[in-house]
Amino acid sequence: MTGTDLRVLYVLGIYHSGTTVLSNLVGQLDGFFCVGELRTLWPKLTLPESRCGCGEILTACPVWSAVLTATLGEAEEWVARAREMWQYQREGLHQYHTWLRVGSVLRHRRSELPADSPLARYAEGMTRLYRAIAQETGAEVIVDASKEPTDAALLMAMPQISTAFVQIVRDPRGTVYSILRNQAGGQPVTGSRFRQSAYAALSWSVGNLAGARVRRAAGTTRSVLLRYEDFVAQPRETVAALAELAGRPAQLAASAEPGTVTMNTTHTVGGNNNRFRTGPVKLHEDAEWRSRLHRIDRAAVNTVCVPLMTRYGYRLAP
Repeated sequence: MTGTDLRVLYVLGIYHSGTTVLSNLVGQLDGFFCVGELRTLWPKLTLPESRCGCGEILTACPVWSAVLTATLGEAEEWVARAREMWQYQREGLHQYHTWLRVGSVLRHRRSELPADSPLARYAEGMTRLYRAIAQETGAEVIVDASKEPTDAALLMAMPQISTAFVQIVRDPRGTVYSILRNQAGGQPVTGSRFRQSAYAALSWSVGNLAGARVRRAAGTTRSVLLRYEDFVAQPRETVAALAELAGRPAQLAASAEPGTVTMNTTHTVGGNNNRFRTGPVKLHEDAEWRSRLHRIDRAAVNTVCVPLMTRYGYRLAP
């Protein structure tokens, strides 16, 4: 990474692909700070019970209260300013199906954003936020696990920030089953959920295609593709490689038990609920889908995702 001293490692990926654990591990290296899904900060500030990864109410967390003051001014102004930023975000990048905007946002990476447009105002606000995070935490690299390819594309149109990108992908059948299980309250899924499976499979395909488009625009020196299955098999090696990509070489501390990592307290604004978990964590591939995903749902996922599955090394009959 070259350019400014404000550095971001942006994590791209589909939900239920391991982005939270990955970003938290990288974020606890010396000189790194993980913010979780930073794009969710603005709506969360309008809700009184939103919590930081440390367990505190977000606006009461000492880290985030200092960052928010530096970014938005006095506490009385936070909600109104957050609503403004949320509005700019929705108008400039969309809230749903954001992959539709990736191409148009990427076109701005070689030119200035339209003056006074929602996109430009959002970029200005995000630059202030990133800078405040770096100043208040002392971080040399901010790890942003917002996932969305539009936000990643916008970072390339923000010359004040040097950004590297990691796109994590997971076998779509594992991703879809994890989504179905989450919708079932964490319980094993029985029977077919064809509509939900087909929609999740389509989201996996278009989301990963959009992420790949961002990586191509960034180039091979600033981006990398990572498989979830490889990450959980070799977490220390993965973290070391991403630290190198971000321009600040480091390595995850060795564990007494292979495959076990230690999770420290985070100050993340959003992400999977495992962001609240601390202490030793045994990483292993979540392969429940192999025996639980209904054959109809499996067929739907295979049909929708087969072109990208083969590109990423996933077989139809694993």
